[in-house]
Amino acid sequence: MTTNPNTRRAIIAAVAVVVVAGIALAAYLMGRSTTANPTPSPSVTVVPSSNSPSASYQPTDPNGSPEPGLPRGQAEAGAGGASAGPAGMPLGYSHDETGAVNAATNYLMWMNSLKIVDEDTANELATASATDETTRAALVESFDALRPGMQEMTADQPEPARGAYAVASYTPDRALIYIWSPEVMTDSSGQTEHVWGIDAVTVVWSDDDWKLDGGLITKTGAAAVDPIDPAFNPTAAEKHSILTRTPGDPGEITDSASQSWFEYANAPG
Repeated sequence: MTTNPNTRRAIIAAVAVVVVAGIALAAYLMGRSTTANPTPSPSVTVVPSSNSPSASYQPTDPNGSPEPGLPRGQAEAGAGGASAGPAGMPLGYSHDETGAVNAATNYLMWMNSLKIVDEDTANELATASATDETTRAALVESFDALRPGMQEMTADQPEPARGAYAVASYTPDRALIYIWSPEVMTDSSGQTEHVWGIDAVTVVWSDDDWKLDGGLITKTGAAAVDPIDPAFNPTAAEKHSILTRTPGDPGEITDSASQSWFEYANAPG
């Protein structure tokens, strides 16, 4: 039976509450709401977790025909901006759907990582990406809450290029982007987990750029299953099979199977 990433985080949190030293890390694992480092995670040994799902690849074609591959879109994880902001985060996106996806993806990468461990950098990222003072304050508050737990980690990096994205809604003024990707986390003991999930990020067109509105992650959810090997890269066919199935435990995102999903232009493989 496949376990929703949100359920796995809840289990981790429940255990951590018993151990005082783990409370900050538990808060981080449940929050997943504010930072990211575009630098590839170091090579580590993957240690299976007792809470990892038993994922399976089940072709969705009822006639047994070859599984169609997920198409590649124009958005590129880690790129797409015309200028560099704090910590090298791209800014200055095109005023179209691709620009909105690039912005949402890069904000997730930069602001759901160890970049926010440095308070000054975190505050600069919040200022550069927020559409208003309310959003900036919400981001800073989230960074402050997550920072203690992240200091116990040696690596933490969302890797969207390995996953996929969908434009759940779009107007020239506002876009809701779904991003299915792994977050690669390594604790101080060297144990690494590749936690796959779907994050919804809302961006609005403000001051000639796509900016965050209200916070970083609007809602979170899960796909039907994780990839067969969560530590490596699913094929376009496996992505199609996973994302076109309705999740049994979708979390807050209940319409993922009805979306038009795309691989990133820089998807590996």
